[in-house]
Amino acid sequence: MQQLHYSTTKNLESIAQCQIECFPQSFNTKLGKKFVTKSLSWFLAKENRFLFFIEKDAKVVGFCGGFTPAFYGDGSSSGMLQHAFKEACWGIVKNPFLLFNAELKKHYPFITRNILKKLKLRKTTAVNKMPENFVMENYMSLVVIGVHPISRGSGIFEQLMNEFDNKAKSANVNIGRLSVKKDNARAIAAYKKMGWNIEEAMNDTYKMIKIYQQ
Repeated sequence: MQQLHYSTTKNLESIAQCQIECFPQSFNTKLGKKFVTKSLSWFLAKENRFLFFIEKDAKVVGFCGGFTPAFYGDGSSSGMLQHAFKEACWGIVKNPFLLFNAELKKHYPFITRNILKKLKLRKTTAVNKMPENFVMENYMSLVVIGVHPISRGSGIFEQLMNEFDNKAKSANVNIGRLSVKKDNARAIAAYKKMGWNIEEAMNDTYKMIKIYQQ
């Protein structure tokens, strides 16, 4: 029997193992289980974030995490990397070839700022200045989702997405947002089946959106 639970710290290693088995070739997996576990703990650090999972026969077979931005610049990508910065550094020390990974290259400016900060050569991390006409949008971001290979096609993805929708509606947000790689045709088709649509094309990703009627 499969059951959905919201994560606590004691579940993080099991969810991390599921993520690693879902995405064995991902950059996060290559950084190691300690990094994956620590980065997932980002979802438990503040009330505007959440992480839930589905367990079947005492094994995590699916997971989903998201958040509702609380301020300008409140993001997940750099936020999770900063949260697990020490673990990321150890992962790179153990696998130095990761320095040339395309995923890491996107974070070079952020990493440089944080190294300078750690060495006390910079007092604060640079933050983009908020535009004068900025208006905070009421939305919920889907950050991570995965279904274990042994359980794909069994309805777990739909269960996870439905719970995300329930979470969004209970938080009274009007919009759901996510990013997906352009070459991930299977995921794009699955999101569209759940009511998501492509809003914008970026370099190698699509930004997708779902409108919630309140």
